[in-house]
Amino acid sequence: MDIFNFFFYDVLYRPLYNLVVFTYQTLPGHDMGLTIIYLALLVRVALLPASMVGSASARRMEELRPQLEKLRRMPEVGRRRSLTRKLLKQHRINIYATAMVLLAQVAFLAILFQVFQSGFHHDPNELAYFTVHGPIDTTFFGMFDLAERNWWLPLTAAVALYVLLWLTTPEPEPGAKLSDVWYVIVLPLFVFGVLLLLPSAKALFLLVSILFSIGFFVVGKYVFRVEPSLGADPE
Repeated sequence: MDIFNFFFYDVLYRPLYNLVVFTYQTLPGHDMGLTIIYLALLVRVALLPASMVGSASARRMEELRPQLEKLRRMPEVGRRRSLTRKLLKQHRINIYATAMVLLAQVAFLAILFQVFQSGFHHDPNELAYFTVHGPIDTTFFGMFDLAERNWWLPLTAAVALYVLLWLTTPEPEPGAKLSDVWYVIVLPLFVFGVLLLLPSAKALFLLVSILFSIGFFVVGKYVFRVEPSLGADPE
């Protein structure tokens, strides 16, 4: 348990707490909303290489869908797995890149939740590596408290997520069922419900991250679009 506490508190929580406080004190205006926006963009830029790999892999996976479907119908499990791995390796598809980006953001959000849940309820100098002058104001432009809940930031984040899924989900094939694209509607509703229960700082962070993803997708598709060159069907 001591090892777990050391890893969570000293390796993850306290450094992130200090990053939030340092950014808050450094940015003009000492505004917590701007701090969250800056940190969300910082995280996405840091994860940009993995995002680019994941985006390229997703495009190749879509192009390879007919071949993958053919492989899934093979009765021999061992041969099916072997040919699938060979096909993915041949076209340089990294199926873990997108998962890495998502897990990193989820971990950041989980620790950020703890920071806003309890980190600002005491003297910040108790946890800071440096001297903190004055209390930490958790409001966004003085209008609402990011340590409290609201409904419109979760709603905006959910709408942005719906737009992102609508943009990135391939057009259903003829005869496709509603269950094939259910997540485009259900996932934003689920995210909205969860964010309603959490400090609105998490909704703001997620909103900025989603808007970054939308911009990344649009630029990648319409500005730097490179169609992958696919080989023949696997034998």
